[in-house]
Amino acid sequence: MNITILLLVAGLAIMVYNLFSGSQLRREIQGGVIGLRLSQLLAMILMFALGYLAATVLALGQPENSSLLVLAVILLLGAAFVTLVLRLIRDVIAALG
Repeated sequence: MNITILLLVAGLAIMVYNLFSGSQLRREIQGGVIGLRLSQLLAMILMFALGYLAATVLALGQPENSSLLVLAVILLLGAAFVTLVLRLIRDVIAALG
């Protein structure tokens, strides 16, 4: 298994974690503008997770390629960014509530 696939799988795993974390946060916040925005954010996270899965499937069987490696690193950092955004939202809601 090459490093590109490992990075893509790691990004996918983080996005699945983000999906469950965001769902839990959405259950805690009922209704209102924040609830609506969290629903929209969850829909986007789901679409991104499907994109990560598609990128992983398409990269299978491909030779080691620097372009794919750069893509995998960017996607992994994007997944980490989503994690930070969800933590920020959780902290802001906790500080306000």
